[in-house]
Amino acid sequence: MEKSKQDNLSYRLLTSFLFVPFFLVIFNYGSFPYLFLMLGIIGIMSYEFFYLLREKGLNPYLRTGIFASIVLGLIMNYSSALFTYFLITLLLLFISVVELRRNDPTKSIVYMSVTTFGVLYTGWLGGHMILIGKTSYNLLNSPKLIYLAFLMIWMADTGAFFIGSRFGKHKIIPKISPSKSYEGLVGGFIFSFVSGFLFSLFFFRELNILDIFILSLISTFAGLAGDLVESAMKRDAQLKDVSSFLPGHGGVLDRFDSILFALPLFYYYFILVIKSRIV
Repeated sequence: MEKSKQDNLSYRLLTSFLFVPFFLVIFNYGSFPYLFLMLGIIGIMSYEFFYLLREKGLNPYLRTGIFASIVLGLIMNYSSALFTYFLITLLLLFISVVELRRNDPTKSIVYMSVTTFGVLYTGWLGGHMILIGKTSYNLLNSPKLIYLAFLMIWMADTGAFFIGSRFGKHKIIPKISPSKSYEGLVGGFIFSFVSGFLFSLFFFRELNILDIFILSLISTFAGLAGDLVESAMKRDAQLKDVSSFLPGHGGVLDRFDSILFALPLFYYYFILVIKSRIV
């Protein structure tokens, strides 16, 4: 392994060693610390996304986008469909009207579109981290659903990284991400399935083997899609990482890109399929 890759792996492991215990403490402590942590993560991801757009040469509504993303996540915590609809409506109207003040109207559609996408990408998708936390604390009286979701999704990412680095030969979409391979995809699924099965065996006996299999598929394939989508955006902006907030991992968005796609599906599978067997 090249020295630069070894250094990156060392930073990656050190960062994980420092941050994972912090996350576990917050997950275990209760709903409000968890809510504040997730809102902070949404805010950072939103900032990193709009920074990426700035690097692309665009001029989105940065402060409006970040504020709307955080508020959207906060509203989702209170399960208010009315206020969620109201915020999205207000956001669209506000951006559309304010755009009339721009001196150069030649990119009005682009600026309005990328700002709205940024809010939905980081605020709406990221808000499902808050929804799954609320469900776990209120329905299960424990953070075990949060543990399971993050464990399976991140283990899929970890398995894909290590197996792909060692055995990856057949690339999935090399023009977007040269390192992602089918071998890594299989490794990610195995890591996710084994970790989910062991966790359910000791802490979540309400789940059956089919649940773990489907959740592993979600964690692996949706997580990969989230990773590739963010890679495509970074490649468009000619960036390797959106920031250096997490040494070895890049930015918060680099670390949570798979979470943004996989966790919402994870959440809906639990609500639509598993919840009725528990309540």
